[in-house]
Amino acid sequence: MRRSFLRLANLFRNRRAEHEMSREIDAHLSLLQDEFERRGVPPEEARLAARRTHGGVEQAKELHREARSFIWIEQLFKDVHYGARNLRRSPGFTLTAVAALALGMGATTAIFSIVDTVLLKPLHVPNPDRLVVLSMTSGSESGDGDSASPAKFMHWRTQTSVIQDVSAFLYGYINYTGGEVREQWRFTRMSANTFRCFGIPIVQGRGFMPTEDLPNGPAVAVISQGLWKRRFASDPRILGKAISLNGEPHIVVGIAGDTSSMQEYGPASEVYVPFQIDPNTSDQGDYFNVVARLKPGVTLIQAQARLQASAADYRVRFPNELGPKDGFTAKLFREDLVSDVRPLLLILLGAVGLVLLIACANVANLLLVRAAGRKREIAIRAAIGASRGRVIRQLLVESLLLSGAGGAVGMLLGYAGIRALLAVDTAGLPMVGKGGAEVNVDWRVVGFTLAVSLITGIIFGLFPALQSSHADLNSVLKDSSGRWGTGLRHNQTRAVLMIAEVSLAVVLLVGSALLIRSFSALYAVDLGFETKNVVTTGVLLAGPKYSKSADVAETVRRGLEHLRALPGVVAAGTTCCLPLAQGNYSLNFDIAGRPSATLSSAQDVGWATVSPGYFDVFKIPVKRGRAFTDQDDNKSPAVVVINERMAQQYWKDRDPLGERIVIGQETGINQFKDEPVRQIIGIVGDVRDEALDSKPHPVMYVPQAQLPDAVNQLFFRLLPMEWIVRTQRDPQALIPSIQEQLRQATGLPVPETELGSMDRVVWAQTGRQRFNMLVMTAFGCSALLLAAIGIHGLMAYTVQQRTQEIGIRLALGAEATQLRNRFVRQGMSLALTGVVIGLSAAWGVSRLMESLLFGVKPRDPVVFVIVPLALSAVALLSVWLPARRALRADPAVALRHD
Repeated sequence: MRRSFLRLANLFRNRRAEHEMSREIDAHLSLLQDEFERRGVPPEEARLAARRTHGGVEQAKELHREARSFIWIEQLFKDVHYGARNLRRSPGFTLTAVAALALGMGATTAIFSIVDTVLLKPLHVPNPDRLVVLSMTSGSESGDGDSASPAKFMHWRTQTSVIQDVSAFLYGYINYTGGEVREQWRFTRMSANTFRCFGIPIVQGRGFMPTEDLPNGPAVAVISQGLWKRRFASDPRILGKAISLNGEPHIVVGIAGDTSSMQEYGPASEVYVPFQIDPNTSDQGDYFNVVARLKPGVTLIQAQARLQASAADYRVRFPNELGPKDGFTAKLFREDLVSDVRPLLLILLGAVGLVLLIACANVANLLLVRAAGRKREIAIRAAIGASRGRVIRQLLVESLLLSGAGGAVGMLLGYAGIRALLAVDTAGLPMVGKGGAEVNVDWRVVGFTLAVSLITGIIFGLFPALQSSHADLNSVLKDSSGRWGTGLRHNQTRAVLMIAEVSLAVVLLVGSALLIRSFSALYAVDLGFETKNVVTTGVLLAGPKYSKSADVAETVRRGLEHLRALPGVVAAGTTCCLPLAQGNYSLNFDIAGRPSATLSSAQDVGWATVSPGYFDVFKIPVKRGRAFTDQDDNKSPAVVVINERMAQQYWKDRDPLGERIVIGQETGINQFKDEPVRQIIGIVGDVRDEALDSKPHPVMYVPQAQLPDAVNQLFFRLLPMEWIVRTQRDPQALIPSIQEQLRQATGLPVPETELGSMDRVVWAQTGRQRFNMLVMTAFGCSALLLAAIGIHGLMAYTVQQRTQEIGIRLALGAEATQLRNRFVRQGMSLALTGVVIGLSAAWGVSRLMESLLFGVKPRDPVVFVIVPLALSAVALLSVWLPARRALRADPAVALRHD
């Protein structure tokens, strides 16, 4: 260990060690010379005899250097210094290679930073691998559902053998009405043990007691630390005081630390209140989420098996709620969050891998060209004693220097690029934070970039190094020109690399073209309603004042009168469910006088509550019958409006106008027990109210003024009622006036929501597709650029290598056009070979993108025609320029070319 330490230390005191070694050798030689002089040998002969006796001085120094330090490290330092000097003397080559690598590694770093955040980083909860989401499994086409009902929640709480801390929670909004300035806060209604389940710290006070989580329990609240500082100036006396939430006093019992533990479900809440679910409930309405923790020693498979077995007990207690194929299961919290985006991220990783391979092939081609010019230098080094391994190591060090520089620049470019992309749209990716704030360059990203730099440096540097170091010394040294081969016939390796570049570029261009076509098709779909000049804002009508539907209806009527009186307002209305934002609720129905067995098994349809004027705001056409009016209130007969899809699906051979339906009786939701029988008075056009890429589905609209009081409380105690206004011009200037009128009409806070205009809602709906398109388009353009550079570089080098041949042919009378066409044919033959191979690969790979496409087939003929034509045009231009340069060669100058 001591010797190893000293040898390592000598690496950093090399000059001093060399001086000491020279002094020691000189002293030894002086002693030998003195010995010979004492024997009577003349001084000059004594000096020579001393050197002969001592042996080779330089050989002794080399042996001493090997003994005193790690010689391979010293040689490595020298290789690095020599390689850096060589690269510095070739700035054009160095900048081109670093730029290509930076492009490939920057894209790789950017995508990995997202993958790291979404799939690899630990969640902001304690022991995330023990946190599970409880849900229902279904054998129907609708798939599994993560929403839970009070009855299911209470059933899962009894499965104490496999799970613990079973927690129910529901996000929403709540009005703070106790201060001079009224505000709307984000809040979470949660069961008592949710704090413990998610690891939310209580910095002061306490969480909820079990007695506070029962129906009619004390009205208490826990506020967040951020809200405590912002709204209450960090007043410690807030504990035990009452604050007015939705018009009712709530005692503040604790202050929760600001945490990101629940950020995966939405923005951080500012206040928490108990859920207060009845332990004996039979309510089957699925409207909140449930999570739990696996008990110590219990595996996920064991928990899933027990939950599935417990479905039989639930079916006995509630015979009509679970089908024969339905059951219960548990999913890991992270897996539940990322299940929708995992395929997308894996496809992007594969695509960025292709970009990196193209960059590596490009740089490998550059290194082969560079090695051809250095072949004489390498041969001379080999002739004077350098081993083949030493030469390979030197060339690999240069390639690693290039990859290191490319990785450093690429990491900066990748971070800047991903920040800019996520600032435009996060595409609904979980755990990335607002504007991608959670996507950062941490030690994992840096380590990944370093690993990629090392691997790519070896990949693109090893083969050129092996090929360059293996040459016949005699033939190379005899060749005074220093050229290595003439024409593409002698450059098979570079030709293969170029074909690979073109093939990979075709695959990426096909993928990006498919996504561009898909995005265009998405924007071209008929929404069924108009969004231009429509603005929306939400007001939470909750609390004792709005417990009755009649009170809500009066407030809506008064608010709409205020809005319609504003100059520039064309129409106004309200709804529970903004199209493309919240989507509609799903409820079943029965047709009065028709047996349920005659209806489709998919009897759940969309349900939304709207006010008069709703269809006018969105210009949804009334196909038959009429829309709602102010006379459709709680004193008039109950009515309903359905869309065309519902009429076609459930009244195929009959006229639905005048028919009567009963809504929600089979859902098990207690609030719908008083739902009246409704008469169909109108049929309106279909709208895409859930997503742009989903077909319109059956929907029934009911007037808000005719809701039973219990239903009104169910839907409007947590989520704001959406007020929608159509204006004659750009509505942005009217937003302050609209909000002020609503404050006066309701007396409630009217926050400026993130939606603002309906155009922004449509923009948000296309976020995922836009993200896919932008990323893949960037990859495709990068691949096209790199392929063009590779083709141009190879042809330019070929022309340069054949300059002397070109001069001879021109001197002998060859036509310049004939030479140009010959070069073009050679280059295009390689490019077209790559195009054919790439199309074959893209034909198979495109199937993997089917889930990302809309309105376009994976093997779209338009894409598979345009992409090869476009790439062939770029290849032709890249080949034409060097070939055209050959026509300008002066035969006299070309013949002197060396």
